[in-house]
Amino acid sequence: MKKKVWRFGAVGFLLGCFAYLLFSMAISLRMDTGDFYFVLPALANDYSNELFAVIIQVGAFSWFGTACGIAYLFSESVDLEPIKQGAGYLVSLTVGMLPLAWIGHWMEHKLIGMFSYIIIVAVVSLLLFVVGLVKLKGDVDDIKQAAGIGKEVHSEEL
Repeated sequence: MKKKVWRFGAVGFLLGCFAYLLFSMAISLRMDTGDFYFVLPALANDYSNELFAVIIQVGAFSWFGTACGIAYLFSESVDLEPIKQGAGYLVSLTVGMLPLAWIGHWMEHKLIGMFSYIIIVAVVSLLLFVVGLVKLKGDVDDIKQAAGIGKEVHSEEL
């Protein structure tokens, strides 16, 4: 199980880094100044050094990606009882969102923080569901192919 946690966490970490890159590109496009913003301008204002703000933001995205990878592991683990699966899933996503809450100052705006948490959990859950569905479809297709189900039988073969 520890190997799987490390593997899923590592994949999630890499996806978190990729999500940071997409987020930075989206922010840069939204600002429409022609510059590339490595960090949210508001976050850069919170810290004395822009490089430190970038490190904080990359770390938060990577941490959240790792937590999402571990949450996916919990959702795929059929060895656990459903209650433990759900609890592990929600706990890993919640722990993954702690840096996001700290960076976004969710504690100052409780209502915005609560809705942000719900929206992020819903979006991540939807994405993980789609990934699981695609993986399941691929597995079913492999089983059908191995069993010879779904082949078209031509009249010449009969």
